Amino acid sequence: MNGEKIALLLVSVVAVGVFALPSTISLFAGQHTWYKLNGSNDLGGQLPCEKCHADVANEMGALVGPHTNELGYGRLECEFCHRTFELTDDQINETHYGKYRYTYGQVGPNVTDVTPGKEAHAASTVPCMYCHSGNKTGPVPLINGVGHGGVKYCSCHGTADTGKHDDWRDLYYHGDRFYTGTSNDDPGEACLKCHGTGYGPANAPMYIPPAGGFGLTANNKSDTGELAAHKTFVMDAISNPDMEDANEACIACHTHIPVKINWTHRYSLEFNCTPEFELSPTHFNVTDWSFNGTYNITVYGWRNGTGNTSEGGWPGSYP
Repeated sequence: MNGEKIALLLVSVVAVGVFALPSTISLFAGQHTWYKLNGSNDLGGQLPCEKCHADVANEMGALVGPHTNELGYGRLECEFCHRTFELTDDQINETHYGKYRYTYGQVGPNVTDVTPGKEAHAASTVPCMYCHSGNKTGPVPLINGVGHGGVKYCSCHGTADTGKHDDWRDLYYHGDRFYTGTSNDDPGEACLKCHGTGYGPANAPMYIPPAGGFGLTANNKSDTGELAAHKTFVMDAISNPDMEDANEACIACHTHIPVKINWTHRYSLEFNCTPEFELSPTHFNVTDWSFNGTYNITVYGWRNGTGNTSEGGWPGSYP
């Protein structure tokens, strides 16, 4: 009798497995294959950020502009803005932004070239000013009197011109992050996406333009920002903990993000006018400048760059 019960139990288990196991297997299909972390010039490996962040990729592919193929070499890669890298020689305001230089997890061309992450594993939020706080602008000058000649690789930063290099890092720039290329058939695409080529004297690449006018660029005494109408806006954004550094201000002004601002304005301007009797009767001295009261108004900034004082269809859409 017990044997019959065991046999019946086994048949029941098999029957349940016929229906349950295919669903379980299909639910986790692909879980035992991994994306490569090496094997290409991109030290980010083959991890597809777009897999989870398709909405961001769609936005960046919608328009051609800053960071999105304006130089003709494709949009910036995710890690350009979300993994800091080495900047030196007045390319960065070290006092303000050196603290954002992190160590991320990274694998070189060989599986033994492993750098474990420290402050961040794969990505972090980076200040816009990390790249835009240098003090150089325009074309990169000639090197030893030799022009760039429109080449699409940056071998001057490695030893590729000789065909030799002692370490794989010789062909990477900004630390060991961006592949510089060895020929026009093997270009340093990362260099081109940020710096371009074919601009200025001798088809030189370009420096990343600094966001001057707030007193935040590197070693630039003329950048005082003392007359900047939006300096308080930027400084208050730096003090705000919600985003890194001044990113709230950068994003509010430079992107299609909608804004809603609750303004408190002065209500009226008041002053006294008294005649100057020694001059013509149309001459008045103006004194005691002041304001009287305040009033509040809400402004809705639309994605397309227009604004209104009524909500309407806010936030609207961008082009």
